[in-house]
Order: sequence, then structure tokens, then C-alpha cells
Amino acid sequence: MTRDHAEIYAPEFGRRHLSNHFPMVSFALKKLGADQSTLEDLNRNNLQSLKLNADNHDSLVISESNFEQYLGKRQAYMGYHAYFRGKIITGKELPRIDDLAKGISAAAFHALIRAGYGIDANDASEVAAGLAYMADKFLSVVPEKNKHSIVSGINLHDFAQDLIAKRTAGELEPLPSDQTISGKMDITAQDRVRQELISTAYNVANLSLGQVADISLEVFLRTNDFTALHAVTASHAARLVLPFVGDKDAFVRELFAGIVTAVLTIPGKQFKRDAFNPEETLSPETLSQRGRVSTDSHDIKFVYSCLEEFKNYGDSRYFAAAELRLDGW
Repeated sequence: MTRDHAEIYAPEFGRRHLSNHFPMVSFALKKLGADQSTLEDLNRNNLQSLKLNADNHDSLVISESNFEQYLGKRQAYMGYHAYFRGKIITGKELPRIDDLAKGISAAAFHALIRAGYGIDANDASEVAAGLAYMADKFLSVVPEKNKHSIVSGINLHDFAQDLIAKRTAGELEPLPSDQTISGKMDITAQDRVRQELISTAYNVANLSLGQVADISLEVFLRTNDFTALHAVTASHAARLVLPFVGDKDAFVRELFAGIVTAVLTIPGKQFKRDAFNPEETLSPETLSQRGRVSTDSHDIKFVYSCLEEFKNYGDSRYFAAAELRLDGW
């Protein structure tokens, strides 16, 4: 019996624990219209660098009784994958998703993105992989005591514009760290001053996923930053996952708090006073073609996410964002 990619290859590889993008890139390329030879090149150039999972018999068995015990412990990915693989039902609410949402920032949103792409591909093993990755690298950025049952009177739009203005002015510079994005987010969330902002983000009024996506897009168009790129693709993935979430409001709040945490790790020098706004943008057909021939996994995924978000929101700035990522300022 042929095993799925998620059963063979680990969700991370290398000394710095980089995320395994292969299944997401493969799916994005197919959606962008890549031919078979391109997909074969992807296999040939990427699979050899990935880490293999340990044998199944060496993995922890995850059940309802110990599910929360191993969240974020980074030692139970295969156990969580088996747990979710056995419980996912197509078209139904995702198992334990309301609990997992509290750690939605896991692996700098890569776990969420993998689950979202899995849903888009109708691939239960990939959905399970994303959820298992989220459980294994669980990262909560807002303490439970800071989540208020009655939201604040602070408007989301005003909060976001104030945050962008402060970052553009060089305020709230990132804390010193040589870690990956996920590590920087963890450090940021533990800082008292920055945690106050992150908690405020969680509790803002009038919160919707569409607004979160809009803010993520705005930050990217002002920075062309690698971290901001993940906020856009995470917003896309969240839209795919949201129909299968129980507490949708809490899910979106956790996402927004995570994105604000990520924004606080971007160097102030990256922020431009005006967002990238060309008079004309590349067409969807041209962007798809550029995405298909790219050898950068983030370019491929980002172009695909931007095109999908345009289809949903009708905002042509997504074309500008894809162009900015491919060509720069």
C-alpha cells in the first residue's frame, strides 16, 4: 500500500527546523497550471533534502486523554497525525480545532497553511498533517487571562492603522533574536509591552477574517517582507479552514493576534510610508505563468494565494502584491 507524503516525510527539516513546503508547493503548481515535467523537477530537486519520519512504532499514541499533554512539546507529530487521520470526516468540523486555534501561530503559520491547502486539495492526510504540525509546534501568543468575554471598544481598523503608523515611524522595533520567525514571535509574545498590544488585538471590536486579510495585504504592500508574506498566505489558509471551525470568532481572533505578533518582528526599516500601488499590474495569466516557472517555493505559494484571494475578495491589490514579491520595488 502506497503511503502518503505526510506519513513518510517530517513537517520540518534541517538544522534550523525549516518547514516542509513540498506538498503545498506541489498543489499550488498544479493549480497554477504546471505541466508534468515541472512537477517531476520539483520531486527530483526537493524530496532528497527532506527529513524522514521515525518509524510508526516509535511514536507516541495520542488519545483524548493525553491530547493536551503533548501540545507544543515537539515530540508527538506522528502520534497527532495518526489521531487526526482517524477522526477527520470530509465536510465536517475539524477535530479539536477550537483547541488547536489557540496555537494557530505554530511554525509561523505554516501548520495552518498546510491544513488549508489540504482542504483545498481535498486531501485528508494533508489536512491531518497540518493539524498535527499545529499541535506539535503549538504556539499560543495570548494568555487565557487576557482574553475578554466582552470585546473592547477599540475598532480593528483604527488599531491596525495605529500599529502600522508606529512601525513606519520606527517605534516598537523587534526584540534582538537570531531565531526563525516562529522563535521571534514567541519571544515577542512574552514581552510585557508587546503583549499588551497583542492582547488588545485579540479583543478588538468588529473583527472579521476579511478585515484581517486586508490588513495582512496592506502590511505586505508596505514592506515586501518575508514575514508579512506569511500573514497573507495564512489569511488565505484561514479562509479555507474557517468553514470547518466551531468557534469562528475565537479562531479569527487568535489569527489576528498571531499576525500582529508577526508584524512586531518586522524591522521598522522595511515599512514604507506608501503601499506599493503600480498604475498597472500584471495579469492573472502572466502571474500564473511566472509562478509556474519560479524555483522559489514561497513565490509559488504566494502567487497562488494572491490569485485565490482576488477571486474571493475582488481586490486587485493582490495582483500588485504578487508582482511585488516576484519583482521587488
